[in-house]
Amino acid sequence: MLLIKVAGNFQQELGCDFILVIDTEGLKAPEMAKLEDSYQHDNELATLVIGLSDITIVNMAMENATEMKDVLQIVVHAFLRMEKIGKKNNCQFVHQNVSDVSAHEQNMRDRKHLLEQLNEMTKVAANMEKKCKEMNFSDIMDYDLEKHNWYIPALWHGLSPMAPVNLGYSQKVYELKKYLFEFLKDCSQERTPKDIPQFLAWVRSLWNAVKHENFIFSFRNSLVAEAYNQLSVKYAEWEWGFWKEIPFWVSEKETFIQNQPPDKLDPNLSIRLKSEAQEKLRQEAEKILNHLQLYFESGAANLHLIEKYKEDFRRSANSLRNELESYSFSKWQEAIHIKKGQHKTDSVLSEYKRKIEEKVDGLLNHCRKSNCKLNNDELEKELENMWRETLSELSLIPLQRRNIFEDVEFQLRRDLADRGIAVWKMLQDAKSLCAYKTQNFKMKKKYLDLKVFRGYTLSISGVKEFLTQECWHKTEALAKSLIEECNSYTDGKVNGKADYDETYCRELF
Repeated sequence: MLLIKVAGNFQQELGCDFILVIDTEGLKAPEMAKLEDSYQHDNELATLVIGLSDITIVNMAMENATEMKDVLQIVVHAFLRMEKIGKKNNCQFVHQNVSDVSAHEQNMRDRKHLLEQLNEMTKVAANMEKKCKEMNFSDIMDYDLEKHNWYIPALWHGLSPMAPVNLGYSQKVYELKKYLFEFLKDCSQERTPKDIPQFLAWVRSLWNAVKHENFIFSFRNSLVAEAYNQLSVKYAEWEWGFWKEIPFWVSEKETFIQNQPPDKLDPNLSIRLKSEAQEKLRQEAEKILNHLQLYFESGAANLHLIEKYKEDFRRSANSLRNELESYSFSKWQEAIHIKKGQHKTDSVLSEYKRKIEEKVDGLLNHCRKSNCKLNNDELEKELENMWRETLSELSLIPLQRRNIFEDVEFQLRRDLADRGIAVWKMLQDAKSLCAYKTQNFKMKKKYLDLKVFRGYTLSISGVKEFLTQECWHKTEALAKSLIEECNSYTDGKVNGKADYDETYCRELF
């Protein structure tokens, strides 16, 4: 970053004392491109710099035009997610080392093609970000096909060390500089330039938004991100099918263990169950891998762009298999332990019962042999004293209490981790789950996304109001039905005999 002081007689025209120039020192540099997944650094930096600027100069050398287009696509994604920024800055494309001074006219076709691509990618990005209306690149950035492209010839005539300076270079650079200052003058009339404290606050808010967008920044462009996103949605369905199947099967085996006599709970039972589990898990993991293979053979759009991620999903499936294998074994060990514990508990109860009966008999014999007769109150007092003494001699071990609130909150935060900056901010501000009380649902206007009506002229009076009311009632009915369904599910689990399991949270979500 460099602060350039504006000359005193020029400050009033521009409306500022300094111009801040931010240089990224080159995006999509050849040395960085050699590194695997170098997109994140460039995409984060480009989004931050464009977000801070009133004017962005995109330096387009011929060899990196495609890469710069990819960067701009990801910037579009980030700005779509950061709607509250409410800023639309100017974008200037500077094409370097152009041999012909008439390149501006001759390259109109290429400029149109670039804009068509950027528009198409903006539509893809808007669709991924669940935006209702049709969007173009010019809705995100202030860009004009005619005015905002500059073709600058090479600085030197020829390549030899004694080559003369190209006068056309200075002329074109001067034209660009003049246009930029004219643009800044116009900007100062429309909005007040920021002071330094405002700029610092802007940097903080923008950086907070940028640093939590890891998902979208890690991709080369919108097409790759969309293809990956679609595969992720499919994979989540396959993964949940696997998750749902195993706990149900484990529950059956737990019932089987509960019905076994104590002498059958030997090491051979664990070995047999382990073998069955491994076969079951192998079959279910194989299903996911088959689904994955069929998806890549299905001919869905842009699958060739995410071929390199295929192995990541295979590893994820195998990781899930290992996780569920550990889960299954621990549940069976616990069931066997509980069954053995029940047998031990029965023995302990019999022993405690025998001890208590001996104490009661001893108390009765003592009362019979004593010369003085005790009334009912005195007998009851003697019995209570004997009862307290007897219980104090027994080693009672209470059951360990599970912190279900904490577990549900952990699962919820993990489930919502990659839902974008708006959700992340809500989670940051959220209190502990225990701090919230159950309240009746009340429909509010902010729950409705009415952006769909923007930009449309409704010729029939009251159509918008009618559609809004219908949307209101449908949303309210949907919310209440979901709440009832969730309450019914949790009531069933609470009133059931089974112990708490973290699978219930995932199923609820």
